[in-house]
Amino acid sequence: MRENVTVPFSFARLSSMSDLQVRTEPIRIDAPAGLVWQVLTDVERYGEWNPFTPQARTDFRIGSPAHLLVRMGPAKVGITETVSAFEDPRLIAWGKTFGARWLLAAEREQHLEPVSETSCLYHNTDRLTGVLAPLVLLCAGGYMRVGFTDVGEGLKRQSEALYKRSKSRG
Repeated sequence: MRENVTVPFSFARLSSMSDLQVRTEPIRIDAPAGLVWQVLTDVERYGEWNPFTPQARTDFRIGSPAHLLVRMGPAKVGITETVSAFEDPRLIAWGKTFGARWLLAAEREQHLEPVSETSCLYHNTDRLTGVLAPLVLLCAGGYMRVGFTDVGEGLKRQSEALYKRSKSRG
């Protein structure tokens, strides 16, 4: 005799199956973490060094908006996210829920890790959850990975140049 087994549908269970990350390799920056943090948090100057997010506006208070202009391949997209972490000088995070949390949520973290008095490591992690996460990763994951790498390289160039100038001035 065959038994009928009914498994109740659960959006929470379905969305937990889609927990994906876009992560960059740590990049070494030969400048003090404090100086790199100043560059990273000076959003008014992002256009000078940040090709992935050339415009940003936020006060970095937890729960406040982060208005971003993000380059996704050939397109630039305006998006407003919410600041979720600010740990000076180690972590900035912001995220957004698209529709319901089970549908799609994204949380980007930017990490600084001091290595010595004059160097640190920087990397990005973007966690995507929800039933649409695999599709978003498939369609935009490459752009995100390239963009995050570009941020790290731009942050490195800008911070090292500022540090070199400050050392030459004495």
